[in-house]
Amino acid sequence: MPFPTPTYTFSIPSIHDRLRLDCRIYLPSQQQQQEQQLLRGAIIAHPYAPLGGCFDDPVVGFVGGELLKAGLVVGTFNFRRGAGESEGRTSWTARPELADYVSFYVFMLLYLHFRGGRGIQDFNMPGGGRKGSIRIVLGGYSYGSMIASHLPSLDAIVDLLRKSSSETPIHEIYQIADKLSLCLGNDQLSAPRLSPTYRPATVEELGRAADGIGRAAISYLLVSPLLPPVNQFLTLFSKMSLDAGAQTSAQGRQIPCPKPADQLCAHETLAIYGDQDTFTSASKLEKWSAELAHAPESRFQAVEIEGAGHFWREHGVESQAREVIRDWVCQMA
Repeated sequence: MPFPTPTYTFSIPSIHDRLRLDCRIYLPSQQQQQEQQLLRGAIIAHPYAPLGGCFDDPVVGFVGGELLKAGLVVGTFNFRRGAGESEGRTSWTARPELADYVSFYVFMLLYLHFRGGRGIQDFNMPGGGRKGSIRIVLGGYSYGSMIASHLPSLDAIVDLLRKSSSETPIHEIYQIADKLSLCLGNDQLSAPRLSPTYRPATVEELGRAADGIGRAAISYLLVSPLLPPVNQFLTLFSKMSLDAGAQTSAQGRQIPCPKPADQLCAHETLAIYGDQDTFTSASKLEKWSAELAHAPESRFQAVEIEGAGHFWREHGVESQAREVIRDWVCQMA
């Protein structure tokens, strides 16, 4: 299924520099949500903006559509640097884009947390949530998969939330997630700029939310991942770290990110690629996949689609990719 009309359209500030990020949320049907024992969500990040990448990309659409069909809450966003109608330019270090992804990652965790609490407890109880009820898929296609694989640890995300104050972007993100979670009865909500009017969240409320999202289970979904040397050109061969300059009092604070291989092996991960990818050869992708899959206690798996190129336009390859995603979601713990 392709993406339907978004349930919610809105914007959040980036923790890098407060630029607004255009965001969309797609909710599965009420019946699908009721059948879920876990509240599951997914983020699908788009490909390289200078080459036309944005959240309207057709691959983002069919990947996200398959996850939506499986009952996941699906979120997409535009890297706010040259994607779609956004201002600015894509960076050469990928650090601003990493911070953009983290901003939406925080939003999705909080949104799922609030929805989980309000789906089972008192609807107006602040900071509610079920223990261990959240699972989130951190996904991306092409450039988006590169950013997803470099995300900081969940502990670092929780720490950012705990240390946020009313003047920081994450505090506004908290309020937007809270407000959107109250719109359970609406089929449509268009809110390009949700300007929260709530009182600032208390330290106790932020702490409860941090406790809730800190128990989330994480998975990764990488479609047409980029490997060296392409990904190194896109980061100026520098080690990735999170620059949360707008979030912290110490401007330009760099938060180290784990090695992608460590995260992809430690969590359930699916990588899908074609044997005709023009950006990374099949032999490189096969070697990379084998090394990760055979690491001790690895939870990484990869599927190679015969005849598929980087853009998934060849006859029949999209349906094969959909089937792989569908099977993986069904097997997900």
